[in-house]
Amino acid sequence: MALVVNGRFLTRPVTGVERYGHMLMSVIAREWPDSRVVLPARAEEGLDTCGLEMLRHKGLGGHAWEQLQLPGALRKEDILISPANTGPLRVRRQVVVVHDLAVVHHPEWFDRRFARWYEFLLPRLTRRVARVITVSGNSKLDIEQTYSLAPDHVAVVPAYAGFLPPPRAMEGNFPLPYILVVASRDPRKGLDRLVEWYAKLNEPQFQLVLVGRDATQFTPVGLRPVKGVVLRPDVDDAELQRLYTNAIALVHLSRYEGFGLPILEAMAAGCPVIAVELPVLRSNFGSAVMYMPENDLDPLQAMILGLMDPERRQHYVDRGKQRAAQFTPQRMASALHEVLDPLLRS
Repeated sequence: MALVVNGRFLTRPVTGVERYGHMLMSVIAREWPDSRVVLPARAEEGLDTCGLEMLRHKGLGGHAWEQLQLPGALRKEDILISPANTGPLRVRRQVVVVHDLAVVHHPEWFDRRFARWYEFLLPRLTRRVARVITVSGNSKLDIEQTYSLAPDHVAVVPAYAGFLPPPRAMEGNFPLPYILVVASRDPRKGLDRLVEWYAKLNEPQFQLVLVGRDATQFTPVGLRPVKGVVLRPDVDDAELQRLYTNAIALVHLSRYEGFGLPILEAMAAGCPVIAVELPVLRSNFGSAVMYMPENDLDPLQAMILGLMDPERRQHYVDRGKQRAAQFTPQRMASALHEVLDPLLRS
């Protein structure tokens, strides 16, 4: 009996969902080293499977591969781990990770075909699989209530800090201090509002750096060119860590979250965080974050400038690091064992 990781997420552009998938796979590689990863045969070379055996299986891609061909790569006794909101409906010996239900509650944020597919898939998949994993208590309650699932069917396996490499000083600093946003071009993230807010500032003392790219599953978000706004659509982990470490603050204006991974990464890197107040963020990060109302950006400039005071900044750096230290690979491993050990014994 073995664990098999659904490696389709490795073929997709990296967002928080895919970053979580890498964390999960890393923990599985350490705790269950005999596990393997199954990928579409046409997946690119050089993908990181954390040292796990890689099996390339048949030639379709996307949902077609996942639904039609992936099940054929599994042995009867295998348990499939699907880390990225989707998985094959035919496989009942499966644990699927559902990060949140944004696509269900706010289909207007997503491409129409994408939203319709998940509207069909998620209620059926979550009821058929052996267990559902999610990333926070808030998401757990939402999934249980939306799909009428028993509380013991859905487990919380939180992300962890420390996935990025150790911080280093910025190579080639920006001309001005900067605030950082790490988010896909997703309507819920508020990037358009933030750019328009920045454009109206009178001689701002900081730049605005946006890390993240367009993604086909989301309704397009247009961002007009504005002096002082720097777009970084693709950065590697080392550069992302440097951006966190050297920023005045991470600004997170998302209106809906399952967890808030950029917040955790920022706090672990010693970067203060300003975020829209959401129940899930309060639950995960408490008073380590500076909160602001969703529909009022007026306080934001004063909050940013306040963090240029060394004493005030250090206060939030210390709080953030203390909170981030609660999210560890060991905590993820312990939660995974609670989910997977009974299935491996059955």
